[in-house]
Amino acid sequence: MASAIRPSTERRSVATADGPRVAVVSRRVHPAHGPGGLESAVHDQVQHLARAGVRVTLYSESPLEASRAVDAAAAFERGVGVHWVPGNWLPIGRKRGTVVLDRNTNYPAWSLRVAAWLDDDVDVVHVHGLAGWGLARRSRRGRLRAPLLLTTQGMEEFRSPGRLKHLAYAPFRAGMRRVARDSELVIATDRALFDSACRYHRIAASKVRVVPNVVNPEACRAAADRQAAAALLAEHGLEDSDPLFVSVGRIAPNKGFDLLPQALARAGDRLPPGWGWLLVGDGPNRPELEAAIRNAGLGNRCRLAGFVAEEVKHGLLARADWFVHPTLYEGSSLVTLEAMAHGLGVIASDTGGLRDKVLDGETGFLVQPGDIDALSAALLEAAATDRESLGAAGQALCEESFSWRSAIPLYLDLYAELIERHRGRSAG
Repeated sequence: MASAIRPSTERRSVATADGPRVAVVSRRVHPAHGPGGLESAVHDQVQHLARAGVRVTLYSESPLEASRAVDAAAAFERGVGVHWVPGNWLPIGRKRGTVVLDRNTNYPAWSLRVAAWLDDDVDVVHVHGLAGWGLARRSRRGRLRAPLLLTTQGMEEFRSPGRLKHLAYAPFRAGMRRVARDSELVIATDRALFDSACRYHRIAASKVRVVPNVVNPEACRAAADRQAAAALLAEHGLEDSDPLFVSVGRIAPNKGFDLLPQALARAGDRLPPGWGWLLVGDGPNRPELEAAIRNAGLGNRCRLAGFVAEEVKHGLLARADWFVHPTLYEGSSLVTLEAMAHGLGVIASDTGGLRDKVLDGETGFLVQPGDIDALSAALLEAAATDRESLGAAGQALCEESFSWRSAIPLYLDLYAELIERHRGRSAG
């Protein structure tokens, strides 16, 4: 049975009695399951919806530690209902090589539990990804009274470059298509992903709406611990780097970090003599990346910081000169928005939602994924460019189009549209 844990009563709720009632369903959410892109997006969505007067109930998978569930629930606004739904039917998913198996088995199994326990006395059920599979089945059988709204997130499962991994994700893709077909509306998280959402999920364009994944720019800047960031740079011998290139992400094949040492080496002496690169993050391909750095002869200039606290990450982004994201394929990339919130110009791959944020020559530079020569040329062009003007343009774009101030009205309009549709059908 799903356990219900309410947030601390010391937090103030701004939700009103007549606000729409929305159930948000996501298998993962920060801080219960780490600070990943999906986890952070769902956490912030719930918080900002509650502050806008929405009566929110969150359903997510039980954290492994019970104490963490209590702490995580207390991190939400008062008035947000937090329900931890047990998962982990099979003890996989936390070891290297088992993630795909976990997502093909535990993910839909957990979604069935959510469908069994969700109280659908709400106005809208808003699901993220395959978390809606069980609810889609319930809706298809006429047992879900509220309209179903799906956010597709990054859709990386449809774009895995490796043939074996792509084949392994076939059940996941089939499940996602089922959820999309049974949902009233589907949200694409970037304009650049609109066509992909239609094509991958095999749904009509009239069913898709765009609501970007966004960040809170003011909170990003306020979180920066510059002193701790300076200490970390000094620890790695990069305190005087000029320019300082920073990357953030999981060290995995799809992130393309192993290409960056090669691109930096090809740029060679044409870069300013004091440059340095720091990568924040860890992952299964760290040994391969360390080997790439050694082979390029850049061990003193390219350093791996591992995982750091959020405030240290923001401190590094506040200190850096350029943010580099050489990913091979991508969804929305919230960390790129965080870098833009700090006024950084961005060098990134022209893939996924990145092309909505990195306007080539205006807020940064775009290169073709996997093109080492193009990446090297972009690094050289960045080093010779007025980074402050590009950074200011990126920061303005983030504030205007990729902040919660701009996203919440879009969510409220969508909820109102779905509620009106539902009332019309009920009256008919």
